[in-house]
Amino acid sequence: MKITQIMLSKGFGGAERYFTDLSVALAERGHAVQVICHKRFQELKRLKAVPGIYTETLSVLGWWDPLAQYSIKQVVKKFSPDLIHAHLARAAYIAGKTARKFNIPLVVKTHNYVNLKYYQDVSFFIATTNDQRHYLLENDVSKDDIEVIPNFSLFPGVECIKAVNRNHIVFASYGRMVSKKGFEILLNAFQELISSGINARLMIGGDGPERKPLQRLCNRLGLDKQVTFQGWLKDVEGFLSDADIFVMPSLLEPFGIAILEAMSCGMPIITTKTKGPMEILDDNQAYFVEAGNVASLVAAMKYVVLNREEATVRAARGLDRYKNHYSGYVVIPRIEQAYRELCDVKS
Repeated sequence: MKITQIMLSKGFGGAERYFTDLSVALAERGHAVQVICHKRFQELKRLKAVPGIYTETLSVLGWWDPLAQYSIKQVVKKFSPDLIHAHLARAAYIAGKTARKFNIPLVVKTHNYVNLKYYQDVSFFIATTNDQRHYLLENDVSKDDIEVIPNFSLFPGVECIKAVNRNHIVFASYGRMVSKKGFEILLNAFQELISSGINARLMIGGDGPERKPLQRLCNRLGLDKQVTFQGWLKDVEGFLSDADIFVMPSLLEPFGIAILEAMSCGMPIITTKTKGPMEILDDNQAYFVEAGNVASLVAAMKYVVLNREEATVRAARGLDRYKNHYSGYVVIPRIEQAYRELCDVKS
């Protein structure tokens, strides 16, 4: 198939990771993939290096940008794809105009609870979770135009679970450094954990507008020797392999690709009771805490440190669930099938 993938943000969070991994996976499976992205998109170099991916870059001022709309129409017309798959509101809005003009099916991915005013002329919605599907139904999207297909990771999944280090526990967390990710809660919880006598370190990956305030908080808490900020991660698997326990402290989390990556590495997982993680995992596979509650997070971190055999069992169950439900080997064929069915309807 000839598939156009459009992502017009220039940062790199979960939606951008999904867009990049999907484009790469589709090209590796023999599809011709046109990638339309911002000229400063952080993963552009990776995309350009993949045979079968044809990149088109541009600057975009907003969903309303007439020059971007014109440019995208021109490059899509030249590529003549079987379908367009757009990611996030800006791309969805502009792709809708292009799809309507050339009568091309448009697939959109709901990476969050989207504002549907930007999602016009959409042929098919891929909802990330059942809760997002329910949201679309409540907003009058036909059930025939929605399928729940979760996010995925291209990580293969480890063969065996790594034993938790007995003497020096390393916690890991990463994501875009914005307030909703809950890193402030994590730092305060970690300080209380250290004060209780637990010998541990914390690695935090990612970047964003809250990084400097978080580093200042780390200093005020006296954690400069125990906490490292590692910036955007080029090697997530390597980062996770250096840690024992993964923590997702998000205040809001519609899915959480980082959860999948930790599952694939066979790590014990502590996560908040937010919508995405609660759909991915259950109490047999992870440890859940109240979002925004420092005491709840401290208690879970301490419990996992002191009950390592149980934590290893839960990690093994999480790894098994990842391989059966969230690996790219499982999810990508479902996306391809959705594409084929949509193109068959058009023809």
